Amino acid sequence: MPTNPPSPSRLFNLEGTLVDFLGGKPHKPKSLVLDIEQEPIAIQLPKELRSRIQSYLQPGDRVSCVGFTEVDYKAGLIKLKAAQVFGLSRPAIAPTAAPTPPCSPAPCLTHPSSSSTATNSPSKILVCRKSGCQKRAGKSVLAAVEQALQDHQLADQVKIQYTGCQKRCSKAPSLTIMPGKHRYSSLKPQHIPALIEEHFCPAK
Repeated sequence: MPTNPPSPSRLFNLEGTLVDFLGGKPHKPKSLVLDIEQEPIAIQLPKELRSRIQSYLQPGDRVSCVGFTEVDYKAGLIKLKAAQVFGLSRPAIAPTAAPTPPCSPAPCLTHPSSSSTATNSPSKILVCRKSGCQKRAGKSVLAAVEQALQDHQLADQVKIQYTGCQKRCSKAPSLTIMPGKHRYSSLKPQHIPALIEEHFCPAK
């Protein structure tokens, strides 16, 4: 019996308003739903994001989602699978309410625990300086990193370290956040504040 050939994956980069999370255990959703031009689009989340995505995103946020499409021939559907999800902005606060800063103005990097090897490692942001990243908005992403660290008074606590090629040229610009070796690609300057808050300004 003939079988359908595997469909090549295609990269997508979508922006929309987060409507809801779907499936999975409490606080571990399997998918999210974006409203894109008044059409709901379901996107499957990678396992490594499911346990923490609700800590920095909530319905109503503007979201950028990068990933790959996959064709399900049996169901006749095209599935969207996220690789990276970024929060772009939160809804405007009512004029009568005082805006709440996303992070304390004081240095907000948590103190390392003596029992944790990972948190004892120095905090670094590894930035690719090869020409592929530099030609694809790498300079503006680096400027956004420097500005975000200054905004949260983290410039003395988080080191920016320049590197050679990080082997993700097709998804440039790229950077890696340490400790934990969290890798991010296809970045835009507007993604950076959310990344800094997620990794170095944990909710209290």
